[in-house]
This record gives sequence, C-alpha cells and structure tokens, in this order.
Amino acid sequence: MDDDETDRLLKALSDATRRRLLDRLRDAPGLTLTALTDGFTQSRQALSKHLTMLETAELLVAVWRGREKLHYLNPVPLQALPSRWVTTTAREHSAALAALNQALQGSGLGGGHDGPAGLADDAIARLLCRAPEAALGGRRIATNEQLAALRAYLADTALAVQQLLAAMGPKQGYAQPIGGGFSLVQHLWHLADLDRFGWGERMRRIRAKARPVLPGVNGDQLAVDRKYQQRPWRGAARQFVAERRRALAELAQIDAAQLTRPVQFNGQPGVVGDVLAAWLAHDLEHRLEMAPLWVAVQAESVPIPKSTKGAR
Repeated sequence: MDDDETDRLLKALSDATRRRLLDRLRDAPGLTLTALTDGFTQSRQALSKHLTMLETAELLVAVWRGREKLHYLNPVPLQALPSRWVTTTAREHSAALAALNQALQGSGLGGGHDGPAGLADDAIARLLCRAPEAALGGRRIATNEQLAALRAYLADTALAVQQLLAAMGPKQGYAQPIGGGFSLVQHLWHLADLDRFGWGERMRRIRAKARPVLPGVNGDQLAVDRKYQQRPWRGAARQFVAERRRALAELAQIDAAQLTRPVQFNGQPGVVGDVLAAWLAHDLEHRLEMAPLWVAVQAESVPIPKSTKGAR
C-alpha cells in the first residue's frame, strides 16, 4: 500500500460515522442504502459523502443485484493496519471476504456460465443468458476495459432482440409467467421505453452537462399506462434496437476519465460509473427473465401429434 492509499484509508477511518457504517456492514453484509443508513441523524446527502469516501478507500463495495444496490465491507485494505474489522479474529476477516465474494458471484456478473440449466439448446436463449465478462465484476464501472465489456454486453441485448424479431410470431409472447412478472412482450416494450426515456436520455445528459441530473423512470407504471400487454410488440422491438444503437453511440464517447464525474441519479448523488453499473444490472435482469419465456414460446409452437388411440 503506497502513501496515497494509506492516506485515503486513514482519512476514511478518521470519522466516527464512517466507522459506524463499516461496523454495520461487518455485522450485516449486503445492506441496501436505506437499511445501511437507517437510524443515522445526518442528512441523506451527508451520508452519501461518507459512503463515497469509504468507496474511494475501497473499504466499501457496492454490488448491483437486479435493481438493488447492495453494500459490502471489503476488509482487504485493512490488512495493512491494525483494525477491529480484521485483526480481532481471522474468522471475522474470512467471513467478510466470503460475504463479498458470494455477492459478486451471485450477482451474475462474474462470468463463466451460460444461464440456467435447460436453456442451452437454443441460440437465442444462450445469448440472453450469456454472462457479462468477469472484468465488470458487478461493481461501479471504472476502467476503459470495463467500458468495452459493458458496450459489448449492451450491444448483445439488441442483437438478442433482433433475433427475437426474426424468430417470434406477431401473436406470440403474451403469456405471463406463473406467479406474476412481465410477459415477453412486456419485456420488449419495457426495454424500448427505458432506452428511450431512461438510458438514452441519461447518456445524452452525461455527455452534455458537467453535473447532470438524470431522470428516474417508473417502468412498472409505464407498463400499465402504456398498456404493453394489449399492444403489438414488433414495433417495440424495432424501436428498442434503434434506441440502443443511439445510446451506445453516446456511450462510445465516454472514457475512463469521465467515469468519476458527479451525477444526480434517481434523486441520489453518485458518479457516471454508478449509472453504467445500474444499466448493466438492468439489462442482465431482463435478459435472464426473458430467456425462459422465449423457450416457453418455442415449446408452445411445436406441433402436438394427434392421438392415434382408437384409430382404424
């Protein structure tokens, strides 16, 4: 650990509030922002600054799980210093590391898998279930290598939708999963609208403004208001592909130097790298939900042989 890293670590540990946040993560890994900051008297803005300092010192790692941002203690930097989070017992150090590693693997962002069993026989399902590259790691996008991997994954989502457009009939995809959730048609409309009103617009604002305020989008409400389930889906698929290409063109102009620029995202302060991690997590969530729905569409399309029972 060099002097600059040591300074960041000591500065992060110098405040009682930040130490209490680390205590909380030691005892309960994987807290949401609301759960992590519950009971603190400081303002949300002040607590966000504390969390940013902990992330800068690499003591806190944020992992996107679907649409939730979960927080974990990273004890590795503390190995250089005596600390109650590491040197109390080896067990506490191992437990904290195990919780973080499990979260990163369970986020679906660690690479090395092709999705749930039973989906490997179909090319579109395999593409939908393809894991992002391990370089992405489930955390804030921070390097040019991660940016390239992100662009490739987001482009693959558009490719999968193009393949669905060629393979699925116009009246297929409306069946909704048992227990609730979007139909395949609703997923396609949702992706189209989120790229139009959400991710595409966010990329444009990031490119145009120094400290952009990025809009939140209530996807569930859009599904109701815009009556996804009652609408033809092919136009949504084409719209999504076009919007995704435009958003990727904006993303291609962003480099690693811009990833730490401050933004206001969904009412919370953050940096550009956080927004891109959320975009990745959003695509991943929908792709993994769409894959079994597509396989079910294909199963319904297979002709069922007529029974020969009683035939003469």
